[in-house]
Amino acid sequence: MHRVLSMLTIVISLLAGGCSGSDAVEAGKGGSARVALEGATYEVRDVAMTIDVGEDPWFSIGGDPAKNPNEDCMPGLGAGLGLYGDLPAAVHAPSDLAGQRLRVDFTGDGDEANFCFVGMGGLAGAEEAWVTIHSVSGDRVNFSMTGTFKIYDQNGDGPIRSATATGTAVLRSET
Repeated sequence: MHRVLSMLTIVISLLAGGCSGSDAVEAGKGGSARVALEGATYEVRDVAMTIDVGEDPWFSIGGDPAKNPNEDCMPGLGAGLGLYGDLPAAVHAPSDLAGQRLRVDFTGDGDEANFCFVGMGGLAGAEEAWVTIHSVSGDRVNFSMTGTFKIYDQNGDGPIRSATATGTAVLRSET
């Protein structure tokens, strides 16, 4: 339960960062990504990947929307990217990330989203999604994401859509 609450706190703070700027990477130092969902593309700035290789190892990749950064994607929910999940036991250091395929989790608790952007029509929660780490160089991580996501609208339900993402994130380590 503690791990779920920790990840939920991270995702909410990453998404809220678009409104408050409190968790954003310093301007010009963050990574960038592009999320594609059924023909629409959303640009993401200040992309960071945080890992914790301690007990119950986890990862989180998050960033703020490049357009409309101070607008809610849905009433009361800041826009942005928030991919997270467990790390494999083989990851003990950032250099171990290269080549890893990481499952994206979604608990569906509260105002959580794997991504949500203005004009998207709802928030996306992973049904079956994976992040692949292509390379780690210094504090930069090149990644891609592919999978299916349920789009939750204001009524709480919606269609399942395919999405992809590519990007570079600034790497941070909790341990």
